[in-house]
Order: sequence, then C-alpha cells, then structure tokens
Amino acid sequence: MRPTYAIWLLAEDLLHDAAAYVHRFRLHDDSGRLLLDHGGIWLLELNKFTAERVETEERRWLRFFREGQRLDEAKLPAWMQTDGMRQAMSTLNAFSEKERA
Repeated sequence: MRPTYAIWLLAEDLLHDAAAYVHRFRLHDDSGRLLLDHGGIWLLELNKFTAERVETEERRWLRFFREGQRLDEAKLPAWMQTDGMRQAMSTLNAFSEKERA
C-alpha cells in the first residue's frame, strides 16, 4: 500500500484532555498491531498552538495557519520571510479575493 496521510487543521480543540497541539494517529487492530509503518492522520489543534518564536518549519506553518489571514502581505514579519511562506501568503490572498468576488 502507498503511504497515505491526512492532515486535519482544527481551529477548535477536539482533544480537551491533551495539552499537546500535534497528535498522530495510525491504523492498528484491536490488539495494537500496526497495519502499516507509514501513513495516518495528523491532527493539529491550532487553538493550542501558542509559540511566539518560530524555530522550526512546523512552527512556521502552524503560525501561518493560525495568523495568516490577519497578516499584511506588504509588511510580512521576519518569520514569514521565506519563499514558501510568501507563496502561501499569495495563495491565501488569491483565495480571499476569489471569495470576495
């Protein structure tokens, strides 16, 4: 089987009893045996993500998903100064313009 991943970006908390904001779920049977070594569902609870410092690409993307729509493309903060983030911001703006039209 080919690796299949699902990434769920949640604005609200789903797992209220867990402090972590990243959760990885994998397919296994009732005995706990994994079906695959790869694939699964990554659940990202954006409401729980509060890191101010962007030190990894994961944090950069999480902060973008959390704050992107409030950013001014002409005045991007230092943590957004990468080619990938500028492209993401451009894509976000294109979707926003299309929605307004």
